[in-house]
Amino acid sequence: MLNKINNIKVAKNNNRRAPNKPLLILYALGQLTKGKRILSYKETHDPLRKLLLEYGPPVKHDVTTEDPFVRLKNDGIWEVTPNIDHSKYFSRKTLISQNVQGGFTKEILLLFEQSPSTINEIAEVILNNHFPETYHNELLERVGLNISIRKYRKRDSEFRRKVLEAYDFSCVVCGFSAQINDSIVGVEATHIKWHQAFGPDTETNGLALCSLHHQLFDKGIITITNNYSVKVSPKASGKGTFKLLVTDFHDKKIKTPACSIYLPDIEFINWHIREVYKQYSFT
Repeated sequence: MLNKINNIKVAKNNNRRAPNKPLLILYALGQLTKGKRILSYKETHDPLRKLLLEYGPPVKHDVTTEDPFVRLKNDGIWEVTPNIDHSKYFSRKTLISQNVQGGFTKEILLLFEQSPSTINEIAEVILNNHFPETYHNELLERVGLNISIRKYRKRDSEFRRKVLEAYDFSCVVCGFSAQINDSIVGVEATHIKWHQAFGPDTETNGLALCSLHHQLFDKGIITITNNYSVKVSPKASGKGTFKLLVTDFHDKKIKTPACSIYLPDIEFINWHIREVYKQYSFT
């Protein structure tokens, strides 16, 4: 079962993220814990669409919910009734008019009954394989899963040390730095290209960010450009100190490392702009 989850077919065109199936699985697990074994596409479309808009890459038009709902059956964990021929064109309107329903296969539902902890294990695999840690607790809350997640990937302590040293232990956006005794507090080594997308543990794929700007960066509220300046998504808004801590940094240069060989790689920056930043393109 976990092997099938590890190997779900995720569309990868031009190195693009496609979290449609992973988000559908998480949503279905959350619904299952509420007693809903069968989901209608009509009722699933809106919550899945909202998850994709928030946790998926930016899109020019609208996200696709019908494809994962039907095509997840190809991974051996999902069934759809009435059966839809995925080799032929099917639309959102078709799935709604035919009252298409989906859910985990009978074998997997039986496994869940016999071993309820399998639900946690599947959620852990999905989160660790497809989303950064800054998403995990928030995503679990959004889909209604009350579980804790273990981190399967061993952290590279050298990556953290080298990135923080390269930026003198301070946030590249706001300059925040704090230390008590020999411990750095509130400043984190952040991957530009996520390790879930095979981003390397190298200084050129890292930024030193305070905890706040790390969250905003992973969520796509901010990004950096090829000339190392900050961009704030026009879709983001806030109150209180939002202007001071976020929008006032728009178009401001980040702090660059003292050694130019550690400058962020343009390839990784472009990945973040394309796959995470919440704006389809710069204007």
